[in-house]
Amino acid sequence: MYSTIVSTAIKVSHLTQLNTYVVDMNGDVIFHDEKFSIPDSMPGAKQKDVLEFFHKLKQINQVYTYINPWGLCYLGYSFLEEGKVNGIIIGPYFEVIPDMYSLVLQYNLTIQESAELRSLIEKVNVVTTEQISSFEAVLQQFNSIMGAEIIPVVIYSNENGESKDRDAKVGDKANLIQERYRIENDFMHAVEKGNKEEALKLINSGNTLFSFSERFPNQPLRRLKNLTIVLNTLLRIAAGNSNVPAILIHRISERFSYRIENGENVAALRRIQDDMIGEYSDLVKSNSLQHYSQMIQKVIEHLMSYYDQQIDKNELATIFHTHPGNLSRKFKKETGVTITEYQQNLRINQAIHLLKTENLPVDEIAWIVGYRDPSYFGRVFKKATGYSPTAYRENGF
Repeated sequence: MYSTIVSTAIKVSHLTQLNTYVVDMNGDVIFHDEKFSIPDSMPGAKQKDVLEFFHKLKQINQVYTYINPWGLCYLGYSFLEEGKVNGIIIGPYFEVIPDMYSLVLQYNLTIQESAELRSLIEKVNVVTTEQISSFEAVLQQFNSIMGAEIIPVVIYSNENGESKDRDAKVGDKANLIQERYRIENDFMHAVEKGNKEEALKLINSGNTLFSFSERFPNQPLRRLKNLTIVLNTLLRIAAGNSNVPAILIHRISERFSYRIENGENVAALRRIQDDMIGEYSDLVKSNSLQHYSQMIQKVIEHLMSYYDQQIDKNELATIFHTHPGNLSRKFKKETGVTITEYQQNLRINQAIHLLKTENLPVDEIAWIVGYRDPSYFGRVFKKATGYSPTAYRENGF
């Protein structure tokens, strides 16, 4: 189950103190725990190293090492879960401290890029051969760790100073695990249907899926952060199962990852959990593409990724191997609007989001969403909402 994979990956992250990623068979990063990120100016930025490495993990249950051109190293391990190939990747780390001066000269780095490189070198762990061997052993046992629920033998001291062993009740433990999996499925199905009320009811009912007190009994904040990371991953997968465009899932997932990382207390993390369930459920309800044909799903995903750019219908038809006229007719029939109208709605919705959440000038928002003429943007926005962008912001809609 997804929660088992993610909770095991969290253990690996704690043990190694390295960035940790889980990649599914489609090449999507379904979980990441990053202590730092690679600057955009360097190779491997935006998880490119991770994805390239994953596609080179050819053999199941084999540990591999990957080294990028700048000397950043990763360890990876692919495994089967329910017949599907997944991979866990940890890193980057250095085996030796790189020669910064040589890299600056070799790649002709600017002053800013040199400063980013220096900062990265300070953050990346230099790992010994012994540590690497230990990390490899941990990854090699990933399946075993994932499949094992630890059942400790608890030793109590009685009044006479004698000790007695109490075995945990294996039957009760097995029932608990089975119940967790059942609730996880119910929870994901609720989100996949956009049923926010049912999903919130499941998470707030005090059930066993969302109880990790036995793992970190004296660290409530750490326990809840780990749980919230798992929850974000489950919600991301549920939205994907409902054919929500990947670009929308990525945006909401990254935003909540940042909030989780900066959650300072239990109350804040509880609010984040409720917000996540609400927003992912609403996302599914309003953006699921399940009722569209496969071609129109792909066209919509393309429009969502490039909504701020000029769309050439002939070029769009070429991308999806059809005639422009056929594409336009099919799109209008399934969505009820033309391609141009759909793109305009995307732009206006994004502009509304920016007006609500960012203190940016209206002219800049117009530029961001794809309108080079602010006056034209104002007219289009007013036609769509009944208000000018400035009035919309001032009235707090």
